[in-house]
Amino acid sequence: MPARHLLYLDANALHSFRWQQGSVVPTGRYTADDEGIKAFADAVRRAGSGLYTLLVDVVEEGFHADTLPSVRGPDRAAMLERKRSQTFFGTPYSGALSRGIDRSGRRRDERFLFVALTRPAVVEPWLQVLRAVNAPLTGIHSVALVIDSLIQRLAAPAERCLLVTYAPGGMRQTFVDQGHLRFSRLAPNLHAITPDTAARCAGEILKTHSYLISQRMLPRSGQLPVYILSDAADHAHLAPLLNASDERIYHHTDIAELGHKIGLNAPISGSDATPLMLHWIARESGLLQLAPANERRFFRVWQARQAIIGAGVALCAAALLFAGKLWFDTEAIKESTEQLRSDAAYTQRSLSQLQAALPVLPAPLDDLRSAFHALDAFQAGKASPRPWLSHLSVALDAAPELALQSIQWQSDAGDTPSKGVAKLRLPPQMAVDRRAMVDTAERFLADLARPPGVAARVTRMPVELQSDRAFRSSTDPAGQPPAPTLEVSFALGAGQ
Repeated sequence: MPARHLLYLDANALHSFRWQQGSVVPTGRYTADDEGIKAFADAVRRAGSGLYTLLVDVVEEGFHADTLPSVRGPDRAAMLERKRSQTFFGTPYSGALSRGIDRSGRRRDERFLFVALTRPAVVEPWLQVLRAVNAPLTGIHSVALVIDSLIQRLAAPAERCLLVTYAPGGMRQTFVDQGHLRFSRLAPNLHAITPDTAARCAGEILKTHSYLISQRMLPRSGQLPVYILSDAADHAHLAPLLNASDERIYHHTDIAELGHKIGLNAPISGSDATPLMLHWIARESGLLQLAPANERRFFRVWQARQAIIGAGVALCAAALLFAGKLWFDTEAIKESTEQLRSDAAYTQRSLSQLQAALPVLPAPLDDLRSAFHALDAFQAGKASPRPWLSHLSVALDAAPELALQSIQWQSDAGDTPSKGVAKLRLPPQMAVDRRAMVDTAERFLADLARPPGVAARVTRMPVELQSDRAFRSSTDPAGQPPAPTLEVSFALGAGQ
């Protein structure tokens, strides 16, 4: 976290504080003259880096309530800028606080409270010191706007009330209407409640009450709650001079209790509300501030730098997390690998022990393994000669005169059709009747070609039918011709 330097400026001096761990620690006081400004410049150079926040508590401030059309976007910003320049001409330190939609009329207008520091020369010398060292200024705040935010922390804020606070700049009375700031007045030189100033403090409250009635901010009939923010010892000096009436009722609000309620850790000395307001500024980020954009440019640069650093840190953290995950995954893989190696070594030792206990094999182990693989492949095969032989047997039943001499069957792997060659013998007495032999061969071939038989053909006829072949006569001395033979080839359909 960067160092937070909180500055409180009144008409007489600039008070510097350091905010750390919920405590506001004073670091110096610089008078509003050349010597004080020079001392402040030296202190800023010695402090080095850090964020600066300025709280201004002077008489030269203005408040103006107005109602404007409800617009959004760039038109809204341009309208408010134009209205601020018209209302508070000659000062760049102004702001607009939205008070919600005015529903009393037909048009949906928006109510605004315009606030400004009407004499820029009060803050200009101190800002010049910050500009000289490029110090990031988070904002310029008004005490009245800070009190407007703090009023919600009171025990039971009324619909209309007057809050009285004390600071080095004087006694400030802030009028709150409908829970929001309406008017604020500073009485200089009344920065504390003492027996000598108690009467003047009570008189200032009466003056403010009369002013509010004259400006018709308060009805003439009605009781105004007045909250006095102080410690018990100081309030004891003021209480006898505060006479409750039909117009005013006084409440004491303990400043230490309010400080504890908003998280201020350091004790508050006396009735000085400066630490309480500075702590609230450092803690809350949504408060309206009056510094123009060019005064806060170094703060914007600091924010951009912090965003870049934060993104880099986030990326580095993500990379470290990812690297850590990879490391854990690698360690887990290493452990798993070692476990697998240990299991494999144990299995190998067990296998070696079992092999050593086996009897001597009749053949080398590799040869037996190859033989069993071949046997498994043969048993897993789909081909069988049974369908082919069955089909041949059916055809032979239809031709009883044929006698089977030999067969040759084969089948390839897969769904290749089963095929083979059959050699048959015809009766010897049919050798002299060529027509009968041809007819018998053709009938047998037709029977083989019936489904599921396919591709049936005669590879050798019992007679020579080609015209280029010569007739042969028998040389058998007995005159008995040899038995004719028929050779056929056929295959079964796929899947048979």
